[in-house]
Amino acid sequence: MATNKTSSSNPRAKNMSDVLDALSSGIAKTAANEPKFEPKLLVPEVPAEPARQLLTEIMLADRWVCSVARLQRWRTVGEGPPYLKIVGKVLYRLKDIEAYEEACLIRKVFC
Repeated sequence: MATNKTSSSNPRAKNMSDVLDALSSGIAKTAANEPKFEPKLLVPEVPAEPARQLLTEIMLADRWVCSVARLQRWRTVGEGPPYLKIVGKVLYRLKDIEAYEEACLIRKVFC
């Protein structure tokens, strides 16, 4: 028949229980004093696409959902936004495009 040993009847078990209690409270205090770990991104934050100050005619045609031929025709007849021609390449400054868009904005007034 096996005897049932309890922690109260065994002094060694009581001492072990005291040691474990002391260790767990020490661990809890240490954990409370440690700074919290916050994961950081290892990849540097880079904007999805750099802000462009110049647009090609293809980029402007995409922005305005029109054909490149329309922009070319406007340049021929002197209409449309101002443009640059650098080494044979047509470029539009973003600030000119935004100003042109603002000038073309129609505000309806209802009387």
